[in-house]
Amino acid sequence: MRKLVKNEEAFTGLEAAIVLIAFVVVAAVFSYVVLGAGFFTTEKSQEVVHAGVSSAASNIVVKGNVYGLSNDTDAGIETFQFDVGLAAGGMPIDMERTAMIFSTKDVTPYPLEFENGWNITAGNDDDNILQVGETFTIQAVPDDVVPARMEFVIEIKPEIGASLAIQRTVPPSITNTTILY
Repeated sequence: MRKLVKNEEAFTGLEAAIVLIAFVVVAAVFSYVVLGAGFFTTEKSQEVVHAGVSSAASNIVVKGNVYGLSNDTDAGIETFQFDVGLAAGGMPIDMERTAMIFSTKDVTPYPLEFENGWNITAGNDDDNILQVGETFTIQAVPDDVVPARMEFVIEIKPEIGASLAIQRTVPPSITNTTILY
């Protein structure tokens, strides 16, 4: 009778080939996942950059001085008036959808409603859309009179783009039309 001899040399070569193929398959799947994630991240970062550029391009700016209007100069400023326009390269802004928030150190910030708390008194057309080259004159009327030496902030928040904070102080001497610094 013949003895059976275990010879495993052929099996080790086959096993090594199977393990090598498994490593290659796993590496291929892993690289596919990594590349897919990289492409996804690149696409998302492009969207963020484009959104940031369009947001920054829609900036609204104050053109000229900010004035305080008052009928009773002893009481304080009743109405604030200023001109706004778009920064260079800015996208049009629908002013009816723009929020304005008024605050002082003593008053909690509160919104001024369009046509009740603020309005457009002069502009280049009747559509209330601020476009490149246009200037709108805004009058903002807070709930209370702002006395002399009081600092206030009017924040303009367009629907798209960066907000603009107009921070001024009412001077000690108030006239019917006072320039605010």
